[in-house]
Amino acid sequence: MKVNHKQNTILAAGVAVCLAAVITFAYANEKRAPTQDSQRARYATEISKRWGPQIERRYGMTSGEWTEQMMGTFASADVGNLQRAASASTFDAMTGALFGGSSAANLPGNRPLQIGDTENDLVFTPLPPCRILDTRQAGGMLTGNTTRSFRGWTSNDFISQGGSATNCGIPENASVLLANVVAVDTAQSVGYMTLYPSNTNQPNAATINFVGSDIANQISLKLCRPGCANQFTAFSTSNTHLVVDVYGYYMEPVATPIDCVVQTQTGNLLNLNLVNVTSTCPAGYTATGGGCGGPIGLTVASSGPAVNDAGHPTGWRCGLTTSLIGGLFGYRVDATCCRVPGR
Repeated sequence: MKVNHKQNTILAAGVAVCLAAVITFAYANEKRAPTQDSQRARYATEISKRWGPQIERRYGMTSGEWTEQMMGTFASADVGNLQRAASASTFDAMTGALFGGSSAANLPGNRPLQIGDTENDLVFTPLPPCRILDTRQAGGMLTGNTTRSFRGWTSNDFISQGGSATNCGIPENASVLLANVVAVDTAQSVGYMTLYPSNTNQPNAATINFVGSDIANQISLKLCRPGCANQFTAFSTSNTHLVVDVYGYYMEPVATPIDCVVQTQTGNLLNLNLVNVTSTCPAGYTATGGGCGGPIGLTVASSGPAVNDAGHPTGWRCGLTTSLIGGLFGYRVDATCCRVPGR
C-alpha cells in the first residue's frame, strides 16, 4: 500500500519520538547532558522531514522507514555531525556529514594527504590491474558493524583471500596501494564502508557510502608497515562482499648511486711550448675531478676544471710543457664525469 505524504510525516514524527526514547535509554547510565539527547532527536527529525523525497527516490522507502532503520546511527553519531547533516545544502553533503564521509561540505579546506605527512615524496609504480581480495571467492561476506583485516602484499599469492594466484607485483612493505574498492551484494542500501591501515584506529570517514549494491570507489589505500601480519582493515555497517583491485603502489624512492665515467685524452708534445689540453665530459655529465700525467720530463703547469660560459664544469684542463724526450713519450689528461641517473 502506498503511503501518502501526510501519513509519511506522521510516521516520521512517531519514529523521531521513538528515537528520543531509544537514545535516552541507551545512554541512561552515561554521564551525558540530557540536552544532547533532545538535540539528536531534533536533528534526526529535521533530516527526515527535509530529505523525505530524496530518500524515497534513492532508497525506495519512506523517510519514516529510513529514519527507523537509521536509529542506531542517529543514536551513536557525533552531535556536531548530526547538526552539519541537518543544515547541509545537498543530499550528498547530508549523507557525507551523517556517515563521516568525504563530501566537500564536511571537510576542511586544507587537510593532509591520505598517504600521511610522515611519508612524503613517495614514488608511484603502476601495475597491470590485479585482484588482491574477493570475499565471494574466499572468506565470505563481511558482517555488518564488525571489522576484518586483510593482506595488502604477499611474497606468494592472494588466493587465501580470493585474489590472484600471483603477488600482483606488490613489493614487501609497500606504503600505499592505488586500489579500486567495490561493495557487492550489500544487504542494506543505507550505510557505509571504510578501509584503513590495520595499525590505526578506525577513522571517521567513509571509503564508500552505500546507495544500493555494487558501489565502487578508487582510493589511495594506506597500509600498515613494517612487518604487520595484515596491512589493512575493513569496516562495514552492512553485510556485504568486498572486492579490491590494485593498479599500482607507492614506495619511498630507492637510493641510486651516481653514474660516473672517466674520460681520457692522450697525445704527444713535440715542442717546448706550454700547451693546454682538455679532456671533455660526455653530454649530460659534469666534471667532478681530474688529473694530468706523463713520463719524466713532462711538467704540469696548471690543472683544473674546464667550464663553459655558464660556469658549468664540462671537463678537465691541463697546462703542459715538456723536454723533447718527455714529449715523445706522451701525456695523459683524465676527467672524472658524473651525473644523477635518469632519463
